[in-house]
Amino acid sequence: MLPLNSIYHDAKLYDDIHWWKNDDIDFWRNIYHETPGSKVLELACGTGRLAPCLLEDGARYTGLELSPFLAEGAKNNLKNYSSVNIVTGDMRNFQLNEKFDLIIVGFNAFLHLLADHDASACLMAVKNHMHSASRFLIDVFIPNPLFLYRPEGVRFPVLEFTHSTTEELITVEESNMYDTDTEINHLTWYFSSKDIIDFARRKFSIRMFFPSKLNCMLIDAGFEISHQWGDYYRTPLGDGSKLQIYDACLP
Repeated sequence: MLPLNSIYHDAKLYDDIHWWKNDDIDFWRNIYHETPGSKVLELACGTGRLAPCLLEDGARYTGLELSPFLAEGAKNNLKNYSSVNIVTGDMRNFQLNEKFDLIIVGFNAFLHLLADHDASACLMAVKNHMHSASRFLIDVFIPNPLFLYRPEGVRFPVLEFTHSTTEELITVEESNMYDTDTEINHLTWYFSSKDIIDFARRKFSIRMFFPSKLNCMLIDAGFEISHQWGDYYRTPLGDGSKLQIYDACLP
């Protein structure tokens, strides 16, 4: 599940790449404040980007992360906070022997569950860590055909970031190959600096969950969907939505 030579093997690179991602902070902070209880579990927590906004408001935070490199990065990033527990583990089969008030899978992390049985296993594990009043939220983007059916081998610009060690400006281009049978999008990122073109390549794959599919999977797993939102402002999910955010509970 964790590909070789990916961005998930380097915590500093991962943080450098995601410097821009902060548009969901207020959303998660508000969700936490609306949820009775303070025990939060984040699945696929990465380097702990979301944790500070919850910890600063009193959460008792557990982060589960498959990559030992990112898990170590999370421990380092959150070392000045109390009530933090970072666990290296797989969101398909984790067993933490406790119940949580809020369980979240943020910023497309659910898309790393590439097969139906992976996603179903994750949902079953989540249920085992919920009590009658727990909330479970998933945040993923809605697949765009313009993203999926691009010419094979053609590169598209993705982002720019400043390398935290060298202070070089790095540009990233992307190519992809979408498998319509498995609904898996295979991506390659090409990293270039001012002086060296393509000094690194990183490959990873993500599952394209369309709303109808994810909706059915949650219901089939025994969840009740309380809300379906299309953005961080909680606009109802609709035809123009770019995100699909599910707020679910046990019936």
